[in-house]
Amino acid sequence: MTARSGGEAGPPGGGRPDRIGIFGGTFNPVHDCHLRVAEACRAALGLDTVLFVPAGEPPLKRADLAPAPHRLRMVRLATADHPRFAVTDVEVKRAGPSYTIDTLKALADRHPGADLTLILGLDALLGIGAWHRAAAVLRARPIAVLFRPGARFTQLADLPELAGVDFRPLRECGDADPAAPLHLASADGIRLTLLRIAPCPVSGTRIRAAIQAGERRVDGLPEAVLSYILRHHLYA
Repeated sequence: MTARSGGEAGPPGGGRPDRIGIFGGTFNPVHDCHLRVAEACRAALGLDTVLFVPAGEPPLKRADLAPAPHRLRMVRLATADHPRFAVTDVEVKRAGPSYTIDTLKALADRHPGADLTLILGLDALLGIGAWHRAAAVLRARPIAVLFRPGARFTQLADLPELAGVDFRPLRECGDADPAAPLHLASADGIRLTLLRIAPCPVSGTRIRAAIQAGERRVDGLPEAVLSYILRHHLYA
């Protein structure tokens, strides 16, 4: 199975369900670290496709957030040449707040029979208690949890929402975070895979500041995305 450039995942092949990783974010703008993390997740999890899900307009819009249609187009430009990356407009086209549980249902409807995995940063999962229908999100699909500097996987054991998860495999790692993917589960349907992917130094904050300062060459930003930003006067 290969992803269609600029579109969503193609049909399953090889007699097994299509394996799709759901990679959401504001992508404000999408940059090289997003692409590296997506590829690392694809390789570690054996995914057929990583599906980028640019967020729609949040209820309280940030002043530095580019309009959703622009962010969607930039992600399509950045992923166009990668045969295992695809992009969906499911959140951009949805009116009102984009809740993760609604996105998961919509993508399950679009990809019937596919094996979907939600990709989240550790920091995001540590804040799951504030999410809309958090319990349903945790049990809807397997979740790949990405290491984030300044946080520890062991903090997950303190979350009341994860009280049923068997954390013994993580505790057996001692003080060291797991180097290889570590699978954790609960009896009532929570499935977590902890991934220690090397952090990347590129940040959207630094990129936006560089563009605002008038720089015409920005490290960590795909050329096609930079050209789009300059052409449409974004972040200026």
